[in-house]
Amino acid sequence: MDLRRTLTILLLAVAPASTAFAGETPAAASPKWGTVALPSGKTLSVEVADTPLLQERGYMYRDRVPDGEGMVFLLASLDIHPFWMKNCRTSLDIIWLDENWRIVHIAAVVPPCKDDPCPTYSSMQKSHFVLEVAPGGAERLGLKKGDHITYLPPPARGE
Repeated sequence: MDLRRTLTILLLAVAPASTAFAGETPAAASPKWGTVALPSGKTLSVEVADTPLLQERGYMYRDRVPDGEGMVFLLASLDIHPFWMKNCRTSLDIIWLDENWRIVHIAAVVPPCKDDPCPTYSSMQKSHFVLEVAPGGAERLGLKKGDHITYLPPPARGE
């Protein structure tokens, strides 16, 4: 194998990792984790998607959502927020919440997208936050429309 080919292979292997968080600060490269307290008293550790890049990426390229975990999307405005399952490898439950953290809609066991164009899923009511959990998680956790959850943000850096 000649030097040029070896360098090309190395460059192609390193390039995706180096651009994984292009446009984000280095601190954003490691996920932030908050907590969601459910009406049942159970809690979930939630990865916080609070930037456009993290929100776009969501659960892409992941094989599963571990038990007791989820992802919370802190969206910029109260609006209709459609979600899609592009490049997701697992089904998800998608839970839309209003500005007061009340559940306005649950889409259960939403399948990964297999073909383009990917379908979108949304609530017919405006939402300000979205919680994604493992497929069937909303039912297992006893969540239903109208329930209120409590979000506890990650501690400030240095605490």
